[in-house]
Amino acid sequence: MPRLCRTVLLLAVVSCACRGVSIRPESADASTIAAVDLTANERRVLAETVDRAVDAVVRRRYAEAEVAANEALALDPRSARARATIGMVLFQKSAASDPPDLFLANAGEREILLAMEIAPEDAFAGWLHAVFLALSGHMSAAAQAAEDALVRAEKAPATERAALLGIAGTYRYELGEERAALPHLQAYVALRPDDSAACFRVGSCLLRKSAVPQGAKADAILAAQRDAENAASAFARCCELAPGDEDGALAGVAAWKRAADLAHQRGDTVVYERHFAEAEKLCHSAAARFPSNAEAMFRLGVLAEERKAFPAAAAAYAQALGRNGDHLGSLLNLAALSESGALVGAPAARELWSRALAVDARRGGLSADERRRLEARVRGS
Repeated sequence: MPRLCRTVLLLAVVSCACRGVSIRPESADASTIAAVDLTANERRVLAETVDRAVDAVVRRRYAEAEVAANEALALDPRSARARATIGMVLFQKSAASDPPDLFLANAGEREILLAMEIAPEDAFAGWLHAVFLALSGHMSAAAQAAEDALVRAEKAPATERAALLGIAGTYRYELGEERAALPHLQAYVALRPDDSAACFRVGSCLLRKSAVPQGAKADAILAAQRDAENAASAFARCCELAPGDEDGALAGVAAWKRAADLAHQRGDTVVYERHFAEAEKLCHSAAARFPSNAEAMFRLGVLAEERKAFPAAAAAYAQALGRNGDHLGSLLNLAALSESGALVGAPAARELWSRALAVDARRGGLSADERRRLEARVRGS
């Protein structure tokens, strides 16, 4: 087919999404797209043009991506990566209107399905397919698509597999499937060790896993302790890469505290003390580095209470409330200390309960049962 005719045909296919009956994505049939013989020079130009299209779409420069992809398809209509790029461009165009343009969205999905049919082992086409599904709101399907693409693209370059591992792990993580997400994320971080967000997700998966030990009790608790320790290391790496990440810093505290608790369950007092001290150290550091963060001071109070250092705990809760007067946990814990008589000169528990109820009325945070109990205590009944 002459080069000009191929270009006209391509533009006709793309533009038809804007009018008439919506394209059915499942009608994609790559066998109808004829193969072309290219000269060595045309193959070189095609490779360079496809690379430009891929780079542009990854950087979300969709106008540039569209131009380069169309140039590539004018050379070779069976260029899977160019078709996948056009698919994403069409989807982005569909999302520009409210409601989204169904014609463009379906045309985009059809182009991506054609790309998958032409080159099922292509990691980039598989990546765009999964991203397309995620952006379309089909997160479970997106995670499965990424995992399927990983199997097919077993021989793909490490950089391309990293992209698939990253989205497979992230989508499973966002679905709350931490155990399924973890191996993908760990493999991704092995290839991309400087991604702070991925390090945080690895830590979160490990910490969640440590909360639900599985297997024979003694072995399960030890394995959970190791998971908590590894979670702490992942959060430490996250904070090294992103020193301003308050969530990462507090997550590290939680990981060391969980590791300490598990060591305590095993009766290992030496490891318990070491891990608990690490949690305290990190918590003090976070409280100092983030002077407006009430949660860091609150957690210092919780740790002090476990040490039975009640004056220190009360001081920490008071400082947390100085940072955020609506910090519900600090109000309730300080009230409990006051009620117990463990402190001299502490604020009256009833006053703190009243403040907690006022916070709950404004922002929520208490269960219905907790609210009823506090109301009864404030009334003195």
